[in-house]
Amino acid sequence: MADLSFTGTVSGLNHARICGRLRKRHQPWLMRWGVLVCVGVYIVLLILLVLIANLTGMRLPSWSSYLPLAGLFAVLIGLVRWRRRHVWDSIRDAPIRSAPQQFDLTPEGLHIRGDLIESLIRWPAVLDVIEDPEGLLLLTGQMEYIVIPTPAFADPDALRAAKAACEDWIKATRAPI
Repeated sequence: MADLSFTGTVSGLNHARICGRLRKRHQPWLMRWGVLVCVGVYIVLLILLVLIANLTGMRLPSWSSYLPLAGLFAVLIGLVRWRRRHVWDSIRDAPIRSAPQQFDLTPEGLHIRGDLIESLIRWPAVLDVIEDPEGLLLLTGQMEYIVIPTPAFADPDALRAAKAACEDWIKATRAPI
């Protein structure tokens, strides 16, 4: 089969719709609608509580109306914790993140090589370089980054030297000619 080549830009795409479609595809139903279901169940429990009290003629204690609210909060906390764990597990377990990678910092840019990836990110695409406990973060957007993990560096001085070199290369690409 012949190689295929395409040219284009992603600047005009509706990223919110793409994320919405991916969320529908990869998130369980309860993750998307869980809060709404919890609020609906809460309202139904309140109505049932009032109906039981009216139909049986029994007088419920004043604190009984707080039981569904306490249940709602408990379920919401559990739902948020489950959702966070599910999202982080799906990100962490991506094949691209678990495969070994080689990072090369050169005056041209950051070269990433591995069994599943071969990439070059040129310095004009890097907005900032941040030293983080997780490693060296090369920001390509406000919330988009490439990380070179801390264990990839021999010691903290090597990480700081790499950061300084990256900053110099970024400044050189932005300098007027």
